[in-house]
Amino acid sequence: MQQPAGKNVFRWMHGVWAIIGAGSCIFLATAKGGHPPGLVFVPVAAVIWLAGHSLLWVSHKLAIRGRRLAESRNIASGKWPLAIIFLVLVFGVIFIFGLFGIIWQVIFERDALLELVIPVSYWIPSSICFFGILLRQDWSRILAGSGFLLLAAILLFEMVASAMRAYRNSITEWAMVIVIFILLVLFGQYVLRSEKIKAFYSGGGH
Repeated sequence: MQQPAGKNVFRWMHGVWAIIGAGSCIFLATAKGGHPPGLVFVPVAAVIWLAGHSLLWVSHKLAIRGRRLAESRNIASGKWPLAIIFLVLVFGVIFIFGLFGIIWQVIFERDALLELVIPVSYWIPSSICFFGILLRQDWSRILAGSGFLLLAAILLFEMVASAMRAYRNSITEWAMVIVIFILLVLFGQYVLRSEKIKAFYSGGGH
């Protein structure tokens, strides 16, 4: 029987996050040497671990809400496309770690708050996109796809600037950057044009 609103997806996410959190806490608790000792950071890791599970719980509730909104528009719930799962993972990670990063900076590094401007400018639209995807709002598809294309454009600009400044980058470095650029463009185009993804939001496609 098919689970609604990506229920199995969230079960897997909870399981993976539990393994990561438990492993991190055990590693920090048993680590030898270092100053301060790893044991000091166990409470921090535990808080992040619990916050991650809380975010997954809230995300699941939002996904259920999104399914109901879709059903009210006569859109079948269906299985989540892999691209949607990937987007939820990417933007979910950006949201939770970006939030902790901002809180940390505000509390412990207030003298460098201006350094938050650029990260926050990425974090806000990414977070909006994360919640929009869960609520199955079509604008989030456009925002996500455009975001990947924007990253590709920024990467292309950096590539051109690097070439014009005659930086000595190795062939391997150029190859990696070009591959990343191509993947960003292809995935951004796929999110914007895929009939399967459009159907997830609007019920269209095949």
